[in-house]
Amino acid sequence: MEGQQVHDFNPGVTQNGLFWTTVVSSDSVDVDLAAGRATLQVSDIQQKDFFDFENAILGNGATPQQGRVSFRVEWTAFGPVADFDNASQQFRGSFSPAVAQMEWSGRSGDYEFKSAPLAESTTGAAQLGAERNGSFY
Repeated sequence: MEGQQVHDFNPGVTQNGLFWTTVVSSDSVDVDLAAGRATLQVSDIQQKDFFDFENAILGNGATPQQGRVSFRVEWTAFGPVADFDNASQQFRGSFSPAVAQMEWSGRSGDYEFKSAPLAESTTGAAQLGAERNGSFY
């Protein structure tokens, strides 16, 4: 089964089409923009295991089973802040380039998964900042 995805943990798709979004408690998030850092950490949050991406999106495969995931993501900003303001799309924000690192673990049935430690995580692209959009513009 090399190359075939056998687990896909996510909260599913809601009736209004919102997907891959979970509410977490406010104490799961710590942001200090002045210091250029942020952390998101959750432990044992309940997520469905849809087994593969197609089943997660289309729901045409195996019945999802309950799983649990834990993760920690840390952002550290570096470099200058860039300001954006797009009135036609009602979006404004201030962002700095950042390094993001993550560690993750999950359980589903008899299976357990674990990423490499946070310190070994690498960043493809990340930003840290604040934005206002839509009715909050």
